[in-house]
Amino acid sequence: MQFRIISCEILEQYLERNDILLLDLRSKSSYEQEHIPGALWVDWEKAEDNMPKLLSTLDFIPAWIILYCEHGNTSLLIARDLARNGYPVISLNGGYAYWKKYKKA
Repeated sequence: MQFRIISCEILEQYLERNDILLLDLRSKSSYEQEHIPGALWVDWEKAEDNMPKLLSTLDFIPAWIILYCEHGNTSLLIARDLARNGYPVISLNGGYAYWKKYKKA
């Protein structure tokens, strides 16, 4: 299975939906300082192992799991691994750094 890579413009469209799961893979302290609205924090090193448990806590089945990290590299690796296990995954191109620039523009 493959995964998608999207821009911040496309992410905004997904954020309007109620069937996505947005995951922040940055450090816990970075997440606590600021994050994309609606995102949940996940330890990127345990994301793949913890995904079934995380999904079981939701009251919906996500059509897409959208991942982001600081610059987009870690989210690409985790997206690849999750996609290999059959999860519907999207990675945010450029990560949170790009999102922050995009929102200031």
